[in-house]
Amino acid sequence: MFYLSPVVRNLLIVNVVVFFLSSFLNSDYIAATFAFFNPILPGSPDLLNPNFKIWQPLTYMFLHGGTTHLLSNMLGLIIFGPGIETFLGSKRFLIYYLVTGIGASFIYSLANIYDMMQFLPESGAYYAIAKTPMVGASGAIFGILIAYAYLFPNNQLIIFPFPIPIKAKYYVFLYGAYELYAGIHGTSLGIAHFAHVGGLLVGFVLLRFFGFGRPQY
Repeated sequence: MFYLSPVVRNLLIVNVVVFFLSSFLNSDYIAATFAFFNPILPGSPDLLNPNFKIWQPLTYMFLHGGTTHLLSNMLGLIIFGPGIETFLGSKRFLIYYLVTGIGASFIYSLANIYDMMQFLPESGAYYAIAKTPMVGASGAIFGILIAYAYLFPNNQLIIFPFPIPIKAKYYVFLYGAYELYAGIHGTSLGIAHFAHVGGLLVGFVLLRFFGFGRPQY
């Protein structure tokens, strides 16, 4: 049975409640209002995306595209989150979680802007990128993964379905390398790989340079 630390438990509840509420409410309105749209439309006459709202870098991480998407993110939260929250303290853990999620949306946005610059604004490919929002807690979850690897690098993990244990630092490094490769080469379309990479990068910066790598006092 998993130990659920206070913030992890509350994040789990909020994500699950929002998922079921959005299933019963107008899902198109929920996505249009609270999912993350790239704020910049390079090359377009208006430049600013009218679908973007200032709160979306925060709210997008509490929406999910389906049951599998929700379960995979919440599984990562409940496996790795409690140890990080115990180390950081609940207040710093919540700040870390939210900042890595927001930072992941910024990195994703930069990658999207670069992609859109490869196409004419009137093209279908440009339109598809500009109009497709991002949802999910994955950026923040990858922030938790890098924190686990940074703080407990030699902890052994068993990753289903492989029976061979691997140290946390190697697992997260390999996972991050795959996400970077997948983002550059466009594999697994529909997955925001650069948001995952963004969560890793922002998390590392917070851990290394902003004191989140030190235990609570």
